[in-house]
Amino acid sequence: MAAKIPPQNIEAEQSILGSLMLEREAWDQIADHIEAADFYKPSHQKIYVAIQELQRKNLPVDLITVSNTLQTKGEIEQIGGSEYLVDLVNRTITSANIFSYAKIVRDKSLLRKVIHQGTQMIEKAYEEDFTDVESFIDQSEADFYKLGETKKTEGLMGAMEVVKSSVIKIEELYKKRSEVTGVATGFTMLDRMTSGMQPGELTIIAARPSMGKTAFSLNLAQHMALRQNKTVAYFSLEMSREAVMMRILASEARINMKDIRSGRIPDNVWPKLIHVAGQVSDSKLFIDESSGISPFEVRARARRLKSQHDIDIIMIDYLQLMDLKMKVESRERAVSEISKSLKSLAKELKIPVVALAQLNRGVEGRADRRPMLSDLRESGSIEQDADVIMLLYRDDYYDKEDPEKQGHAEIIIGKQRNGPTGTVKLKWEAEYGRFRDAEHEPQHPLPPPPSTGPAPSGKPRNFAPGVNQ
Repeated sequence: MAAKIPPQNIEAEQSILGSLMLEREAWDQIADHIEAADFYKPSHQKIYVAIQELQRKNLPVDLITVSNTLQTKGEIEQIGGSEYLVDLVNRTITSANIFSYAKIVRDKSLLRKVIHQGTQMIEKAYEEDFTDVESFIDQSEADFYKLGETKKTEGLMGAMEVVKSSVIKIEELYKKRSEVTGVATGFTMLDRMTSGMQPGELTIIAARPSMGKTAFSLNLAQHMALRQNKTVAYFSLEMSREAVMMRILASEARINMKDIRSGRIPDNVWPKLIHVAGQVSDSKLFIDESSGISPFEVRARARRLKSQHDIDIIMIDYLQLMDLKMKVESRERAVSEISKSLKSLAKELKIPVVALAQLNRGVEGRADRRPMLSDLRESGSIEQDADVIMLLYRDDYYDKEDPEKQGHAEIIIGKQRNGPTGTVKLKWEAEYGRFRDAEHEPQHPLPPPPSTGPAPSGKPRNFAPGVNQ
């Protein structure tokens, strides 16, 4: 069987190169749409690089200057000599269609990359060159999605189009007549300050270890999944699914976490636990316990979930535990790439992405231990990429003996790109792993549990509906 020729369009490549040597202005139409590697013929890649170098130096680009550049680099014979450059120019009548030709060349290039990626995947599958099948599938899917990100810019848009889309958005918000325009957090003052978690935005929730950031994020997930019927993807890099669910059940049913962990649950509390377990079972909360997951794996799994159930929000506990799965010069660089990828994911899926983050020890050395943006570990890019940064603080974390400080918590909004900064007061119920509004209880409780008659003796057979022990 004869080998198949990879996708390519030599005529389109020739027309682009000829146009670039005929009219200098043609460069501006395609410079941010294609690159040298998109050309199929190596000789065309070399010619494009020569033109690119002349453009960057702001030098004239024509038959003579391009030929001279290639001669200087010792590549003139490799591209077919000066005669081939003359032929390219003579073939080109006008540069009017150069943008269309660039799209053809780029599309063919993407198809070749898909073929290359698919071939590599097939070879790995035959050789079983991977740790486990699930990770192999996730990584393969992530690699394919990365191809689609290349040159995905839409460029400049005229004021008329932007005004039109903006007015439509404003009209939608007007019809809602609500302070909350995104996904509500369930905390009254926090929702007033942020208008909820907004689509396309990256929110960072940062705190010192054991301050309660996981509990806070789970409280958000509970409210969104149970009271708003939202689809929530929760990635737990530190805890197992069961540990996460135990926290949710304890918080939602208001059962002491120690009792949940030990299994010493009073008989009269079981009906409440079973009722809440049923409510959570029916929700659209999805939990992933993969440790060291990469941003591309998160993207692959989120897009898969979106195709099956749609998806309203992604939550990650926590950012610094993610693994870029590629070599970089420093941990700071890795964290920078991770935060950029999460912001990109929020924009791509048009949903909020919430990532927890660890604060460094610098906060411990100050008289006022309330965290600041500068306390973020490897914070440079996190601070830049995030749309909202919430810093969680509790007085009783540092002063466990003072009764006046017990249960007081603060969410310090240190950054909000499209809104005010400030502090939201909350109450912390440590025994339940639960935060609540400082002024009053949330206004959206679950329905009361049904009457179950006398309390059962001993442990029920089923912990939750549809789950066999």
